[in-house]
Amino acid sequence: MVVNLTSGDVIAIRLATEMSQKKFAEYIGVSQSFLSNIENGQRRVSPYFVGKLTRKVDVNDPDLQERIRRLSAVADF
Repeated sequence: MVVNLTSGDVIAIRLATEMSQKKFAEYIGVSQSFLSNIENGQRRVSPYFVGKLTRKVDVNDPDLQERIRRLSAVADF
């Protein structure tokens, strides 16, 4: 299954996991600056990055999706 994510999606996923940018970057195996560049739109969300993220985070988990939905309703990513 192909997962397409935007920088806003990445922010929402990170916030839903309740991790800091540094902790989330370490968890998925990228540098904090790499993650920051993605979240700030300075780097595109590549298939490489999506692969790293989805190997660690189950983006299809209903509980995570609900947390993301609630965050997205009140935030401007």
